[in-house]
Amino acid sequence: MRVTWMGHGSFRIEAAGQVLLLDPWVDGNPSFPAEKTDEAIAGATAILLTHGHFDHTKDCVEVAKKTGAPLYGMYELINWFTAVDGVEGTGLNRGGTV
Repeated sequence: MRVTWMGHGSFRIEAAGQVLLLDPWVDGNPSFPAEKTDEAIAGATAILLTHGHFDHTKDCVEVAKKTGAPLYGMYELINWFTAVDGVEGTGLNRGGTV
């Protein structure tokens, strides 16, 4: 397993052939160098969102469209992104599994 901090609450987690992006805030994140964006999101297989604050969701749609990775997170949040922005995703509730 390899975990890379991408600034603030954003992480890249590589494990078991998967590349998980946790709250990928890359544009305007003061702790993340913008020139590293392509490298940080490359090969993403899933985007995990913890909650709806801008500094956790701002770039999720753009990253999902670039990588083809689906979004996973709280039901209402994911339903919003899939209905309004047309990306793939699966919503779940606390304690749910995917």
